[in-house]
Amino acid sequence: MDTTVPSAKLEGNMWNFYNTILHRNPIQTEMATSAALWFSGDVLAQYLERRYGGKKKVDAVRDVAPTPKQHRQKHQKEVIQQQSNQHINIDWRRVGIQTLYAGAIWAPFGHYWYKWLDKAAYDLAPPSVSKIRFVGAKLVLEMVLLHPIALFGFFTCVGLMGGDSVREVIEQLRNDFFPSLVIEYLMWTPIDTANFLFIPVKHQLLVVNTMCLFESVMLSYIKANGISLPGYGSEDKKEAKKKERID
Repeated sequence: MDTTVPSAKLEGNMWNFYNTILHRNPIQTEMATSAALWFSGDVLAQYLERRYGGKKKVDAVRDVAPTPKQHRQKHQKEVIQQQSNQHINIDWRRVGIQTLYAGAIWAPFGHYWYKWLDKAAYDLAPPSVSKIRFVGAKLVLEMVLLHPIALFGFFTCVGLMGGDSVREVIEQLRNDFFPSLVIEYLMWTPIDTANFLFIPVKHQLLVVNTMCLFESVMLSYIKANGISLPGYGSEDKKEAKKKERID
């Protein structure tokens, strides 16, 4: 039996339903969409950590007593080591924090950002003059403003909601902000270009949120485990590994 037509009709009805509720309740719809996607992203990130051995960071500051966060990380690492390879234990508190951040903070910010971005780029380079310049203006504004602000907000908000001290948040920003920003630029430049060229403004946040499923996996992993780029922070990373071996 051919189910192609009924399936296409169902997908069309779902898309029409989404557009209807998006038109009636734009912010609430985007909040729910963001929360659902980041919820899924963090669950997937934790699965990958448990399954393939995600490694908790240690503090790279020399001669400093272990912080509460280090004690929590050590405890979590011991719990993970006791689990069998077949059992994946999800930290639902962490999932909840990521979901709350996405729904309550990122989604409203993103809603107003993309409305402002379209107007700002129009003033800088009207599409009637050159669509390429218009898209270029939006890309520059994204790279200069959105990505640094969004990353800072993510590490700060999720860190504080998760129980990190201000000092620990600052330390993670110092270690992980720049490498994460480089990855953001590499990931989002082609996505943003296609998004601005072909997608209506009202659906641009949906495209971004869909790709945020993958980004949330990345950021969730970095938040819990840290990241390093070749040649960046190498001395601190070596010191951290040396300290970990001693401990």
